[in-house]
Amino acid sequence: MAALAGGCQEQLTSPGQCPQLCPGGDVKTVNVVLTPLLGRDSTYTGYVNRGDGVALLVSNGFAVSENRAAYRMSPRADSIEVRDTNRTYTVDSVALTLTVLARDTLVNGLKLVLYRISDTVNATATFPSLDAQLTPEHVIDTLVVPDTMNTGTVRVVLRGADLAKVDLPLAGNGILALGVSMVADQPTGVRIGAARANNGATFTSYVTVDVTDTTTAIRKQALALTPTFNTYVTQTPLLPDPRFLTVGGDSSSRSLLRFALPASIVDSANIVRATLDLVPRTAIPGLPGDIAILEGRAVLADLGAKSPVSTDVRFIVDDTVQVNSSDTVRLDVTRIVQLWQASTTSPDAIFLSLLPEASTFTRAEFGSTRSDPALTPSATEPVGAPQLRITYQRPFPFENP
Repeated sequence: MAALAGGCQEQLTSPGQCPQLCPGGDVKTVNVVLTPLLGRDSTYTGYVNRGDGVALLVSNGFAVSENRAAYRMSPRADSIEVRDTNRTYTVDSVALTLTVLARDTLVNGLKLVLYRISDTVNATATFPSLDAQLTPEHVIDTLVVPDTMNTGTVRVVLRGADLAKVDLPLAGNGILALGVSMVADQPTGVRIGAARANNGATFTSYVTVDVTDTTTAIRKQALALTPTFNTYVTQTPLLPDPRFLTVGGDSSSRSLLRFALPASIVDSANIVRATLDLVPRTAIPGLPGDIAILEGRAVLADLGAKSPVSTDVRFIVDDTVQVNSSDTVRLDVTRIVQLWQASTTSPDAIFLSLLPEASTFTRAEFGSTRSDPALTPSATEPVGAPQLRITYQRPFPFENP
């Protein structure tokens, strides 16, 4: 009995021995590189028009683009209601304000020049038609941007004889339109506020109401007006080159990349990481110090330019684009590729855009399947196509018991 008891003792400190039940292999990690389907990586243009974005672009001698801006303010009423009666008023002074959103902080001597232009300015404005109105006789004033200011507002107040520059006759429509150009110590650009972002130009009239038997607070009033329309024009609009993938620019371009996920990954692989590599055609142009964001979204249905994209933050990725850099741009698209694997309806595609759309000097061109000599031997300007690098694990090879 003692021998039998000794043979049944537990060995708590010894490792388990169950070779017939333990896994019989190692986890296999695999790396694969995919390129978009040949000729199926496309650029589409015109999603956001100039002036419909969150900023306007103004520049002078800037190599990226030459731009002018315009605002058309809401009408100013020719009377004010006091005690149920519309009463005329006298303009004592006016204030004009612009908002600086981004600038090259290494460039000094920045000045924004305001002009009075035709109040019929609209979306059909071109660079020649607007620039022709920005002449010395149409100058309202110059707003100096302090060298220490990165962002903020600049303001000018007009009184006395200077009020004639912004006079709105009673017989007119009460609308003031402004043109904007700029000067600086060296060629550069600046982003200024827009109506869509509620930080466009403001036109405030300080008036005295034509009534004497009221308090000063009633007689002295301010009429604040904001833009009903704004835009900017470009001297040399750039059309996307069909050989490359373009995102951004004043034409608001986006690029759609289509892939085909291998069956070996779709079936049962565990996707660990997926990275999208984009090779710039040249150094990415833009305004130094101004941030532009490359955004990628999962596509819900492949309808070309009108493809709906995900609004789920899990399937939206972004990263900052470095201006004047030609380094490969990389996006972590792991969750998007995992969605391709899990969903039977979502296409294996990514839509790329550059934010803020139609509101930044940055415009990126990347290689495509049409510019990659390995895929298109006739490519006239060789640039590597996008690459989707996927790291995944194969199913664990359990042994049969």
